Amino acid sequence: MSQRTARQWIINGVLIVVTLSFLGVSLAPLIGGLFAPSTQQAANNPAQNTSEQERLKIQIEGFEAVLKSDPKNQTALIGLVNLKNQIGNPKGTIEPLQTLADTFPDQPEYRMTLARTYIELKDTKNASAEYRKVLTTKPGFIPALQSIVSIELTDKRPEAAIGILQDTLKTAETANKIQANTVDTSSVRWILGEVYRQQNRFDDSISTYDQMIKENAKDFRPYIGKAQLKQIQGKEDEAKKLFDKSIELAPAEFKDEVKRLAALSPQKQPFTNPAQAPSDAPVKKP
Repeated sequence: MSQRTARQWIINGVLIVVTLSFLGVSLAPLIGGLFAPSTQQAANNPAQNTSEQERLKIQIEGFEAVLKSDPKNQTALIGLVNLKNQIGNPKGTIEPLQTLADTFPDQPEYRMTLARTYIELKDTKNASAEYRKVLTTKPGFIPALQSIVSIELTDKRPEAAIGILQDTLKTAETANKIQANTVDTSSVRWILGEVYRQQNRFDDSISTYDQMIKENAKDFRPYIGKAQLKQIQGKEDEAKKLFDKSIELAPAEFKDEVKRLAALSPQKQPFTNPAQAPSDAPVKKP
């Protein structure tokens, strides 16, 4: 691999990894408080002795008894998901999570957790279907959008990923008329620009970043994307000016990350799979 090609992939990978942080969203607030600590940690914990297993079994039977008379009891469903994860049975969480997602469609955290569980079970087809269901009711929900794009990229279907983002932008005006701020077009364009850049469609990427600037000249993100493209092309002086502009515009919580990217020496960075965006990391569950 040539030095420029290696440099390009490294820059792409590093920036894709921080894409979701620059969108200002995370799965953590969605999942936090609903489901308790990691499945594998609990399942492999040597301190979890026979009496503890028996206690969990009794609790599971208790929640299952409640659900026989009240199948949509939210507390019992969440409790059952927690306990199934604690005993290392993610497959057993599918049914209660499905019920939660169908019963409370206005709370996307349930369907998002269901999708993540399918990912854990290596069932990307059903995971993708659940993300699409989220987007049916919340077309601009960035965690779902980012996750399904990541699946398509991982499965080597970049055109499908691009199509999803383009369709979201096409319907954004209508969606925002129905309910204001449903789709954050700038954030969707940011993801689209990154996907274009990863696919070496630099002209499309630049056009997307320029559209972001046209919509909001104070958005720091497109300047980062354009700076990274200039780095790929070996135009360090232009890249520095664009990075300086992005640092100037970036909110305080992002300035350090932008400065880190601006100072990045791509040749010294480890390879990062550009499809692995933060929202594609496993959800921490009991």
